[in-house]
Amino acid sequence: MSDSMASVDHVAALHALTGGASPDLDWLEFSGLPHILESPFAVTEAAAVSVGAAALAAAELFEARGGIAQPIAVDRAHAIAAFSIERLLRVNGDPIEAWASLSGAYRTRDQRYIQLHCNFPHHAQGVADRLGVPLDRTAFETAIASWDVLDLETALIEDGMIAAAYRTLDEWDAHPHALATAALPPLELSRIGDADTPLLRSADRPLDGVRVLDCSRVLAGPVAGMTLASHGADVLRVGAEHLPTVDNGVISTGFGKRSAHIDLRTPEGKATFTHLLSEADVLIDAFRPGALEGHGFGPTEVARIRPGIAIVQLCAFDWSGPWAGRRGFDSIIQSTTGLALAGSEDGAPKHLPVQVLDHATGYLAAFAALRALTRRQSEGGSWLARLSLLRTRNWLVNLGAGGEPDEPVSLKKYTHERDSAFGALTAVRPFDGLPASPPGWDRTPSPVGSDSAEWLSN
Repeated sequence: MSDSMASVDHVAALHALTGGASPDLDWLEFSGLPHILESPFAVTEAAAVSVGAAALAAAELFEARGGIAQPIAVDRAHAIAAFSIERLLRVNGDPIEAWASLSGAYRTRDQRYIQLHCNFPHHAQGVADRLGVPLDRTAFETAIASWDVLDLETALIEDGMIAAAYRTLDEWDAHPHALATAALPPLELSRIGDADTPLLRSADRPLDGVRVLDCSRVLAGPVAGMTLASHGADVLRVGAEHLPTVDNGVISTGFGKRSAHIDLRTPEGKATFTHLLSEADVLIDAFRPGALEGHGFGPTEVARIRPGIAIVQLCAFDWSGPWAGRRGFDSIIQSTTGLALAGSEDGAPKHLPVQVLDHATGYLAAFAALRALTRRQSEGGSWLARLSLLRTRNWLVNLGAGGEPDEPVSLKKYTHERDSAFGALTAVRPFDGLPASPPGWDRTPSPVGSDSAEWLSN
């Protein structure tokens, strides 16, 4: 695997994902410019490596099922387009706003900045209640100007809201949670039980006949499910009718999936979920840490219900350290851990050009699921993978420096037109670097809850 233009050691970057137990890297080639987007971090290479890792693991499973070995070509610009799905999405020619008007950065009394994540209505209302003001941007700005940043961050987190004080890289490096999590690998994959699972039969695509229960919202988990769907999996996204969603995320990550509602607070909902699990091959658990476990569906219970399952868990701040289980999103991690101030020239926040932590974590989660299925194919067992946005953040920082764009690159050529229940869509087409088993989606996005909670018949 060679690339004279690369600014990142791809072998080291891929080996870091699994402690050196990566698939055969000789089949992987990168092309295109190493700096497509301006960033102090290697955003373009992070996109290429994570997309390439998922493709490599898909090719490995395809070969384990009797398919032919195949070279994998990763076009860096296509990888960046895949990391820009929510920005490139058009519905009937129009973009869908991904951010609520009350989300974003606010100046505090101590001349610092705090980020509020108010995309969900209950989060916006919770902040308004804490500030004692109406749901109005100007009112928020006035009230926040009377708070010191760390005091407001603490108060909002205690209220169950999503907020982050903007920190520098040095401030974060000295933080107790940073110290507790700095040495964690980008992902962990471990065998959690014995199981004699029937081998996956030969197929035209890596995941034909594989069933994926996608319990996720927003971006990282949904990207993982959509990636698995592109390789032929039957992906059923499960949510609850009482939980809010973001239209942009539902549509941009909905390709290849069906969408059903299940209320785990009811006996009927638990019974339906248990039945789905009993026939699933993969569970993506990207809900709030502990949420599924609180309903009786922790990893141990899931492996008992479905021996041989691959469980992929994702969260924001990880499962260890003083902030274990803390809620957050990509932009919140960027703010908290210094990424958003690293590229600032005047002290004002400047976020990364794409939500690289969400997207990379999604592709690495798909990589982990595919690797678990390959391990199951060769040795059986039930498997658990754990990833977090924070681990991906550390992986990104360790990849090396970014830079200025080498030259302008248009991403529109990586989009396609599809009709859907939402209207005419312009969206990024699937990665196409596997010649023997080309990825593709059989379905366009569905409105949430519009499908039945059952598997397609094989």
